[in-house]
Amino acid sequence: MSKLEQGQRGISLAVRYKIISEYVKLPYVFVNNFFSEANKKRTWRRAASDSLLRFLCTRPSWDIHIVAYMLGSTAPVYPRFAQKNKLDVLTDKLDDGTILHWVGPRRYDRVVLYFHGGGYCLPLLAESHLAFLHSLQRELEKSTDGVGFVALDYSLTPNFQYPTQLREANAALVHLLEKGVDPANLLISGDSAGGALTFALMLHVMHPLASIPAPPVLSSPFLGAAVISPWVSFDSTLPSNFENDKKDCVPAKVYETMAFIASAGVSDAERPYLEPSCASDVWWDGLENIVGRVYASVGEVEVPRDGSVNFIDGPVRKRIQDTTLMMEANGTHFDMLNAFAAGEGGESAHYWKLIQWLSETFRQDSD
Repeated sequence: MSKLEQGQRGISLAVRYKIISEYVKLPYVFVNNFFSEANKKRTWRRAASDSLLRFLCTRPSWDIHIVAYMLGSTAPVYPRFAQKNKLDVLTDKLDDGTILHWVGPRRYDRVVLYFHGGGYCLPLLAESHLAFLHSLQRELEKSTDGVGFVALDYSLTPNFQYPTQLREANAALVHLLEKGVDPANLLISGDSAGGALTFALMLHVMHPLASIPAPPVLSSPFLGAAVISPWVSFDSTLPSNFENDKKDCVPAKVYETMAFIASAGVSDAERPYLEPSCASDVWWDGLENIVGRVYASVGEVEVPRDGSVNFIDGPVRKRIQDTTLMMEANGTHFDMLNAFAAGEGGESAHYWKLIQWLSETFRQDSD
């Protein structure tokens, strides 16, 4: 039984009825969302996909357990995706329970370690996360000598409190280094909460968090870090929280709810590792010794926009001169991945800018 399935056993008949009753409202709510201001500049497929996501996020009688139940566990999703795309099912199960899924060949010469988004409470998804990683893997085979992509299937809140997810990210890093991966050939990446986890892992390397195992000693800085809509700040008073509440695919209240769930039981000492923007500026001194270059993509109309931009343009750019921040015009939260969910993956100009950056980064590694 998977970690998520353990949390799904409590779904009662009454809750299942509630799910069905809410779905009765789907046509009306869906049409309203479809013709909203947020979807004016989108294709019909993307408008439909984003409207469905917003519908799922705004059901007042649903809680995160219900959403998790509907999305299902990563356990069957990954092998189904691999088989559908004629990929080997390659899962690394570590002694501490940490799970890693390879999207494409398992290789240790050049690797992208990916942390998925979902507010720490939703699973790795086939239509967005896995499809996105598979597309990146195929494109880099064309432009470089190929790269291994491995996704961390971390435990989910509220059943597993933070910093469980950071402990598993650290275990994944230790595992890859023990397999012979050179940090200079390793790129850390993630979207939304996974983007925050990317920086949390680097903060742990610089300032080990006492409540989880110690980080490995790096023989060299990571090759790079690439993040999409990094959810590094829970500050609900920033302008973008109000400006973009009705434009983003996820409303402001949902971010607040997920932040509340993720923060449960988190101590003051652990807080900067959950919400990297909370870390004192001086804590980021030495980041240039941990990572070589940074790429960040942020959506113009996403709710957490200002928190992401302030962090990347602040403590990150201050230490990493080679920092690229791309603002996606009319882009929602994790816009690139939403495009894959809508069947439009690879059609975004910003997707190709990311491909170009990754290709340059790994070609730089091979020089």
